[in-house]
Amino acid sequence: MRNRLRRVAAIGTVALLGALVGGPAVAASAQTPPDLDQGHVSDFSDVLSDSQETRLEQRLGELASADGLPELYVVLVPDFEDPSNALAWADATALRNNLAPDQYLLAIATDGRSLAISAEYGGDGVDAGPLAENRVLEIENDLGSRYLADDDWDGGIAFVADEFSQVPVPWWVWLLGVAGLAALVFAVTRLVLFLRRRAALAAELRTLEGQKKTAARRLVQADEAVRTSEQELGFVTAEFGEETTASFTALLADCRTRLQKAFGLLEKLQDAEEDTTQETREWTDTILRLCREVDDALDARRQELASLRALAEGAADTLARLRAARADAESLQSEAVDRLASLAAAFAPADLIGVVDNADQIGARLRAADAQLDALQKAVDARKPKAITDAVHEIERLLAEARDLRAAIEAQADALATRSTAAETAVVPGVAGVGSGDAASIGSGTTGSVLSQAAAAVRAAEASVQARPGGVSAFTLARLHSAQQLLSRASVAPAPADAERQAASALAAAEQVQGLVGAATAPEGRRFVRSSPSSHPADNGAVMYDTAVSSAARESSWRLYTEEEDSEGTGGKAAVGAISGGVIGLVSGLGFADGNAGIVVMFVLGGGVFGALMGAFGSSGGGGGSSSGWGGSSRSSWGGSSRSSRGFSSSRSSSRSSGGSRSSGRSGGRRF
Repeated sequence: MRNRLRRVAAIGTVALLGALVGGPAVAASAQTPPDLDQGHVSDFSDVLSDSQETRLEQRLGELASADGLPELYVVLVPDFEDPSNALAWADATALRNNLAPDQYLLAIATDGRSLAISAEYGGDGVDAGPLAENRVLEIENDLGSRYLADDDWDGGIAFVADEFSQVPVPWWVWLLGVAGLAALVFAVTRLVLFLRRRAALAAELRTLEGQKKTAARRLVQADEAVRTSEQELGFVTAEFGEETTASFTALLADCRTRLQKAFGLLEKLQDAEEDTTQETREWTDTILRLCREVDDALDARRQELASLRALAEGAADTLARLRAARADAESLQSEAVDRLASLAAAFAPADLIGVVDNADQIGARLRAADAQLDALQKAVDARKPKAITDAVHEIERLLAEARDLRAAIEAQADALATRSTAAETAVVPGVAGVGSGDAASIGSGTTGSVLSQAAAAVRAAEASVQARPGGVSAFTLARLHSAQQLLSRASVAPAPADAERQAASALAAAEQVQGLVGAATAPEGRRFVRSSPSSHPADNGAVMYDTAVSSAARESSWRLYTEEEDSEGTGGKAAVGAISGGVIGLVSGLGFADGNAGIVVMFVLGGGVFGALMGAFGSSGGGGGSSSGWGGSSRSSWGGSSRSSRGFSSSRSSSRSSGGSRSSGRSGGRRF
């Protein structure tokens, strides 16, 4: 019995000792979310040597001290308990220790053979860490398969630290890069376009036909500059008086004289007489020089005129004045419609070809003026001087052109009325019976009738051209200049026959201008010739088209271009090419990137640049400079953000979700 009691006591003692020894071992095999140690590595499994732990602490400390990089904490336990899910356990431990969004927790169950990285991915107002979820998943997979599966705890933790050192560039950095690249593409595009225009212009100037085209184009631009400056001067004179603006008026008169000389030379280039190479080069060089002189003269007085007006200083008064001017112009379109209707009832459509669309043109300019008034109001509210000045000039130009278009209808009506009166009072048998060589029998009454018709027709042509500055071709402007010169010579001709012949030519040229004023392009392949002296007494020697020119001659004859090469169109092609290339780059990048956003972005950028260059330079370009009058508007029509260090303040813990998973409900970790 005593021996039996001894055996029971021995068994109890052994059981007690087993409980005392085995209890901690059982407890050590599973771990609830603990408080982390003071450093970055908490090795509750005791699988790291002292030297390894020291080395890892140093490596993770360097990572924590680097700006812009996430901070990494590591906890190693035998197994996860309460909760048993790896990711839920890691999230609970991170929450228990108040880790911030840029502080990540790597949890490893050394005996349970599972791992998880607790991270904050944002959502519901919660800040996100610098690493995307797919990036964290990649690190988890590589860590488990390449290191922890072979119990390489030290190497695995060092691997994660290295991966955390390679944080992808933030999206806003890519955005800045795209913006910078777009600016670079734009600058390169503009530079190449500029160089190509210069090269094209130089190539033009090396040929006679190129010189003619360049001279005609520059002459149209200079004429536009003078006409828009004349429009502005009208507003300035009404505002400050003729005495203040006398010098500007004289300057414009001098510019107009230079242009008249240039148009005379252009007419020589266009007439039926063949010009020598020396004459062509001399005349075109003179035209270009005169156009440069006009531009320089206007540029020299632009600042003076701008200083005189000081539009930005009295912006409120200017706005009120322009609103009143717009209200006064409200009736222009309806008046034009009524006047054209009455004229259409009395005259043939061919007689109204130069003004038939003036009412629609007036409406378009008034609508554009309304839009510019809104822009001016915004510029005044924002106090932007340049925007104010630009809007004022544009409104003044639009309103002036609307009035000129209305005046052109009246001028054409006067010309038609003069013609009708002359037809009623003319001695038709006397005129019709005059043969060639019998010019002395032409009466002074007939001469006066033709001269008055020519004068009225020239005024109508001038009004139509004035209403469309920059909108007519060099051919049309040259014909107007010819009509003006012929009318001037007819007025001072000593012999009635000469006066009537010159007046008839002026009348024909003026009517031709009216027919061309709304044309999109100038007639091609035609030169000026004089009619046969025997064709008609009144038209003897009148300037007209050479309609008999052969088709081969038309093809070889030169065109008069009135506009620059569409450099803006080239810019649009570059934009379309950039978009198309970017889309192709996106599709290609998604196929090669394998989830790497940086590679996708690089493909998109590369495709965009290549597409922009192909779009911009896939076709030839050219062109020249443009003039712009006093108004200055030519018509054509990031730092690194400081990283957050580890802290245990309430503001840290409030930035994360209270309870639940930091990882947006992602199912837990992985086994290895």
